Amino acid sequence: MSSLQALFVIAAVGYIIGSITVGEMQLGASGVLLVALFFGHIGYELPPIIRDLGLVLFIVSVGLTSGPSFFRNLKRNALSYGVIAATIIVSATILAVALRTVFGIPRELATGIFTGALTTTPGLAAALAVTGDHTVSVGYGIAYPFGVIGKVLLIQVLPLLVGKDLKEEAAKHTSKKLFADQSSLIVQEFIVDNPEADRRTLAELDVASRTGAVVSRVMRGKHIVAALGDTILLHGDYVRAVGTKEALERLSELIGPTVKLSMDEPGLEVRDLVVESKEASGAKLRELDIYEKYGVILTRVMRTGIEFTPSGETVLEMKDIVRAVGPRFALDRFEEFLGIQRRILGNTGLVPLSLVISLGILVGRVQMPVPGSGSVSLGLTGGPLLVSLIVGHVGSVGPWSLRPSGQFLGNIREFGLMLFLAGAGVSAGHGLVPTVAEYGWKLFFMGAFITLIPMLLGFLVAHKGFKLAFIDTMGCICGGTTSTPALGALITAAGTDEAATAYAAIYPFAMVLVVIASCVLATV
Repeated sequence: MSSLQALFVIAAVGYIIGSITVGEMQLGASGVLLVALFFGHIGYELPPIIRDLGLVLFIVSVGLTSGPSFFRNLKRNALSYGVIAATIIVSATILAVALRTVFGIPRELATGIFTGALTTTPGLAAALAVTGDHTVSVGYGIAYPFGVIGKVLLIQVLPLLVGKDLKEEAAKHTSKKLFADQSSLIVQEFIVDNPEADRRTLAELDVASRTGAVVSRVMRGKHIVAALGDTILLHGDYVRAVGTKEALERLSELIGPTVKLSMDEPGLEVRDLVVESKEASGAKLRELDIYEKYGVILTRVMRTGIEFTPSGETVLEMKDIVRAVGPRFALDRFEEFLGIQRRILGNTGLVPLSLVISLGILVGRVQMPVPGSGSVSLGLTGGPLLVSLIVGHVGSVGPWSLRPSGQFLGNIREFGLMLFLAGAGVSAGHGLVPTVAEYGWKLFFMGAFITLIPMLLGFLVAHKGFKLAFIDTMGCICGGTTSTPALGALITAAGTDEAATAYAAIYPFAMVLVVIASCVLATV
């Protein structure tokens, strides 16, 4: 088959394999890498431009998404989250250097083992951009499977080793519920059928804290109203709610079964608005009295690619996207409060994306003198990453927004990742079998050590050093190793999404540090 056809066959088969669930684990997009390694082994080739295009698309989408939270967290949490992330990444780097020296493993292969053990695709991309050696991808492919499985197992075993019950610890940690699972929130309608809910207000039922869902509308007969704390539910009422699958299941147990009907009302509108004003940023929702002042209800918040249902304790941050429900005149007033709503330059998001990529590649080519060592450049990874982080943080110029929508960036990130993994995997597949045959068990041993030891060190620093709550500590070691599968396993084991707060806070630190570490390992 042609190279173009092979690319999409690799993608299709890879995503099918990646969607297979074993317990709570999935390979996800990394299934594309495994299939690409096989195609490379049997002789297929893909043009290098496919890998490079995927690399810049992936890196820029990550930078634009993480930019606001990265610089904000750098200012607010450098001492705690920054140190924890540095502990994990620096210890993994030191281990990689020590083990490659002891076992006599080539630098490029050891760097690939490092990125695979930490399951960091940005790190792999950075190392490949620096070395241009496909052996890096071979190492990544060897270490990645245990990198996923080992983290998930450790997340479940570690609480037992220290005598903690995750569900009990999560129950104690109820002060702030900022983030929900990274999967998209669901909108669902219910009929009030539970006698417990009949003739009681939403405040009396304590829906938000008991279920994690947000009720946005109530329909009685043909009349639809916005749901308030003092709204009384009656048997036979219909309600619309927003939340994760688990939250909506808990809501169904509380009020009644799900139904299929339309609850769209001409008098009510839904708008996604960006937090642009200093008055709104940094305040808790209960302090803003949004419904009392503006007559609208917030049903979800989107921050750095993560959607979550808001509560009274949720703190809005600059550049958050909030989904508001209410009458048109009320939404107009609320929009004025949030600040200037800027249009995306070019509407679709392709214009700012293209500009950032172009400027990032240009910055990456700039040669910076290093005394005694000639000069270095940021390359195809560092340049676009730096520019996209800055643009993501700044966010706008005049009336124009430079940040594409989260959905757009998510699609671009996934497409770029597919191109990159396919191109890198096919190139690496030619040397996979000879490499494993030459070094054998040493590669797997090295990968396992780099996966587990840094997580344990990060746990000690977070829990014993900074005295973080146990659930936050566990979220930190997931985010510090940039492991979404580990976070999923943690949320399932704890029965709550509280851990995602710490995960989202530390992730930008770890992502940037691991890119730097990968470049250092690949060159020193």
